[in-house]
Amino acid sequence: SEVSAPFMESGTMHIFAISGLHIALIAGILVAILRAAQLPRFGCGVVIIPIIWFYTAATGWQPSAIRSTIMMTIVIGGWMLKRPGNLLNSLAAAAFIILLCDPLQLFQASFQLSFFVVLSIALLLPPLEKLRDRLLAFDPMLPRELLPRWRRRLNSVLRPVLTWLAVSFAAWIGSWPLCAYSFHLFSPVTLLANLLIVPLSSAALACNLGSLICSGWLPWATELFNHSGWLWMKLMVDISCALVKLPHAYFHVSGPTPADFVIYYGALFAVLSGVVFKPA
Repeated sequence: SEVSAPFMESGTMHIFAISGLHIALIAGILVAILRAAQLPRFGCGVVIIPIIWFYTAATGWQPSAIRSTIMMTIVIGGWMLKRPGNLLNSLAAAAFIILLCDPLQLFQASFQLSFFVVLSIALLLPPLEKLRDRLLAFDPMLPRELLPRWRRRLNSVLRPVLTWLAVSFAAWIGSWPLCAYSFHLFSPVTLLANLLIVPLSSAALACNLGSLICSGWLPWATELFNHSGWLWMKLMVDISCALVKLPHAYFHVSGPTPADFVIYYGALFAVLSGVVFKPA
């Protein structure tokens, strides 16, 4: 409890579940390796889909892992068949399959958080990315080679940072009423916490995967990966503990009513989808 409490208060408890972040990272690493080996898309999908299902089984068939793997299977299936990707369609298909097998998941906090967060990211991220591009834009008539070197370097740093901040903001906007209802917490520090802790958790998972791949035939690399993974996890704990000590980092609140949910999410998705801005 002394380890998990700061993560719950900072809104980063999701990194403890085998979630879409973990499954997507593992799939991304495998895609990069197999594509570098010149394996075609279809062959990559045939290899990767069984591996991520094996990973789900090895981690104990957690509900969050099963949801993430179904979603990733749909996404990879479309990619390997060279079909145009659509996050909202993939999300709806995954939700339909899951609820068809177990309708009671609709009433679980983890299911609600998973799908509302991804839905918020899918709807809110595109306008935020347009705002990012507007902030980082330069004179279109000026060749990129004539830009000052400091401007090009600054853009290359700011672009991923602003993108990750936009993802964190979209997830926070979509999840905080559900967090208030399920955990009675409102955590403004979540934006900063996710910006710092989620990349560290990705690095830790990548090190663990590297350790698994190298074990048995490259022991010195396995040991290096293990020490590196420990370092990233130690930093995650220290950063989380430091952030929740900031003034007004989190508040204990009462849960919203059903009417609050309807009003909030109705207004949020109407604005994000652009429905309210369409001309008559």
